[in-house]
Amino acid sequence: MADIRIVPSLDFATASLDAFLELVDEFPSPAVGLATGNTPLGLYHALGRAVMDGAVSVGQVRPFAIDEYVVARHHPCSNREFFERHWETIEDAAPVAQFDPEAPDLAAEAARFAAALAAAGGLDVAVLGIGTNGHLAFNEPGSTAECRARVVELADGTREAVKGCFGAESPRAGLTLGMAELLGARAVLLLANGASKAGVVARALRGVPSPECPASLLQGHERLLVVLDEDAARALD
Repeated sequence: MADIRIVPSLDFATASLDAFLELVDEFPSPAVGLATGNTPLGLYHALGRAVMDGAVSVGQVRPFAIDEYVVARHHPCSNREFFERHWETIEDAAPVAQFDPEAPDLAAEAARFAAALAAAGGLDVAVLGIGTNGHLAFNEPGSTAECRARVVELADGTREAVKGCFGAESPRAGLTLGMAELLGARAVLLLANGASKAGVVARALRGVPSPECPASLLQGHERLLVVLDEDAARALD
């Protein structure tokens, strides 16, 4: 049964931080899968401030990216650059283990990254946002619980959502951890805010689990913590 916490929008970042710290503190040296995008941005900024104030430390966290666009490695809109700006600027944060989108064989690169994660013991905590079509990382609709790290074709809606950064030539492909790696995390933190996410949040948490809404496959996870602002939660019972 998911632990669902609904908070005012102004409290979303703080509530996300509290949930993050609650989960990572359950493990001595947690391997943590990190999402990018606007949803977790408040969490990372709040975490940076808490570390700077001496209230917490993330030096024990072993961070892993959960996905990457197939673009130039240091494209300003790449997830690698996102983490350089918003995670690796946190005072005691370790560098994020990353996919290499410039690898000559992308399928082999996905396998390499999955092997590195497996060697680390798999994910202890997965921090996830949710796409408006129900995707998690780049597991687009149709992704089953068994699919693993791989190269994927990005859905039109996913590409449209990042045109604000990439422009008209938004990437057509991505590298991603699969649902198998994400569902295999010992704990999952799912974050969603804003009215645009209300419909898919209700489908993910209250609908019949289906690969057509990959986030709905989280319903059976034994340690699922969900933080929603009031706008994202408005379609829930």
